[in-house]
Amino acid sequence: MKRAMLSLFVASLLLFSCSSDDGDGATEMPEEISLVGVWEFTELNIDDVETDQQIRLANDVIEVLVAQGCDILTFDFKADESVTASYRDFTETGRDVNPDGSGLLIECPDTVETSSSVWSLEGDQLTFVNEDMTEETVTIELTATQLIVPAELLDENNLMGAKAIFDRQ
Repeated sequence: MKRAMLSLFVASLLLFSCSSDDGDGATEMPEEISLVGVWEFTELNIDDVETDQQIRLANDVIEVLVAQGCDILTFDFKADESVTASYRDFTETGRDVNPDGSGLLIECPDTVETSSSVWSLEGDQLTFVNEDMTEETVTIELTATQLIVPAELLDENNLMGAKAIFDRQ
């Protein structure tokens, strides 16, 4: 489950937080903004991060796939605090070249994997309970239309400081 959750936060996975500060240092989400709903990965923000060329190329591929309508990673947060993650299986993606020689042929993988978990949100702390019953908590940013999570969940060595951005569907 941890691999699935990390994959979900892939490819890119969250929003600018509307918060109030009661002085104790804790950030609270306004009650009218709910995590419940379907969130689709739309962007990996690596602008303020030192990354190698391979990560930048991967980000370019993500941008192409998202522009083509490929739903790389989707979270469906339910009111009963269950969550289903659906993500494309990139392990079988080929490395084909466009027939006209204009570069790589980038196609959305056909295979979709799913995993389920339970979640809880307290302030800006989103907690998932993995299959082995361990909890993983991340700090998120949430608005009515975006969810932003730290991208280092995907690759802590290369994406430290990057953000995975999801849009509400």
